[in-house]
Amino acid sequence: MTWRLRRAAVSVACAVAVATSRPVDAQAAPVRPSPVAGAVAVDTSGVPFPFARFVDLVLAHHPVARQAELVAAQARAELRQAWGAFDPKMRLSLDQKRFGGTEYYNYVDAELKIPLPIGADITIAYDRTLGRYFNPDRRTAANGTMSAGISLPLGQRIVTDERRTALQQAQAARAAGDAERVGFLNKLLYSAAKDYGRWYEAWRRRNIALDGEALADFRLRAVRQRVANGESAPIDTVEALLELQRRQVTRLEADAGFFVASLVVTAYLWDERGAPVPLPPDARPAREGLDASTVGAVPLDELLRRAVQRNPDLQKVQAKVRQAEADRLLAAQGIIPFAEAKLAGLEERGADASFFDRPRLEANYKASLLVQSPLLFLKESGKLQSTGAKLDIQRLEVDRMRREVEVDVRASMFELQTLTQLLERQTATVRGASLLRDAEQVRFENGESTLLVLNLRERLVLDESVKLAALEGKLAAARAALAVAVGDGGLFIAR
Repeated sequence: MTWRLRRAAVSVACAVAVATSRPVDAQAAPVRPSPVAGAVAVDTSGVPFPFARFVDLVLAHHPVARQAELVAAQARAELRQAWGAFDPKMRLSLDQKRFGGTEYYNYVDAELKIPLPIGADITIAYDRTLGRYFNPDRRTAANGTMSAGISLPLGQRIVTDERRTALQQAQAARAAGDAERVGFLNKLLYSAAKDYGRWYEAWRRRNIALDGEALADFRLRAVRQRVANGESAPIDTVEALLELQRRQVTRLEADAGFFVASLVVTAYLWDERGAPVPLPPDARPAREGLDASTVGAVPLDELLRRAVQRNPDLQKVQAKVRQAEADRLLAAQGIIPFAEAKLAGLEERGADASFFDRPRLEANYKASLLVQSPLLFLKESGKLQSTGAKLDIQRLEVDRMRREVEVDVRASMFELQTLTQLLERQTATVRGASLLRDAEQVRFENGESTLLVLNLRERLVLDESVKLAALEGKLAAARAALAVAVGDGGLFIAR
């Protein structure tokens, strides 16, 4: 009696489900999914928005890309500023005093100083002194005196000096600025690649969910027809309806995920005026440019060699080493006594004799020698030790960074190779699940299987297809990680 009541209740529930559902197409036939070699069929609607085009737009107009260019420009400007220490300088001084109608003095001093890269300075000067009261050592001919000479360091600063050190540091800073620019761009592209991969994965998930929902809806209509024809039990209608509702929830979740992923990708798009632009409403991601085959063809040793030469973090540390070397060399000059010699030949302005005539120069010249030195060199030796320690620190940092870069390259390459292998096996898994699903569909139509088993087979196809989509989306992030580790922007896109 209890068994009969339960069966009656089930029959009533099935009848209610059939009555409250949508009308049944009298010509509907049981759905037979077409044979699929891989995942659920990819939706080709919409306009493809390839990864290469996306990267080009990001590099062209994104604010971070512009900031990266400004960082490099700032470093170049600082190098130009350092070169200013070697800029020839002209000085003109006019000094006059007149009191009670008497001209006490009238000085005219003009000088052109030309710094040389070797630390010496060439000086060309013109002096004229007029008046009644002036220092005797400033006496000149009535039309002035011309002089040309050179100043030479003889001890300290003979190898390097402050301006040459500043120039070397600025050159290293420019290299660091260029590396900083590459680092900014690589980090931007890494983030953009990951988000593009997530957008692609969300798009594939949505397509898979839409296909699954369409299959469940078609199967529900087919099952109703089979129930109406007496070929299936009424309970199969409840099973088909529940499966449709389950897939509708999955599709709604996929819609939300795709919407959010599209917003994230949109945040990378800017125009040439610096204004954000929306993602075209019909744009869809493309698998083109996400393949890993081109990277796999590059030997690991070649990637490691490129990383040592191009990795921006390693280049910045190497630039700091060059700056520390320049500081230490300058500090080493500090323990040498300072000595400077100046020599200049003189002649009266408008003189007929040659300026470089030796007898004339022996009788007309200015010369000076300056020597000065601390006795204990406490400050200088302390600075030498400090700069030496700083140099050792930076060299150790280079060794550490080189090791980290090597590890990152090896790990990124291994991840990319592993991901490629997983893709191959996951594609085979989807193919096998599709074959099982198709075989189960035939058994169901022949009355040898149940709708529950068929739904389980189809869920397996959908779940494995989602896993495949996730792996495909991770390709962009894996390539980007390798490109960042190597410092080679050409690895971001499969060409």
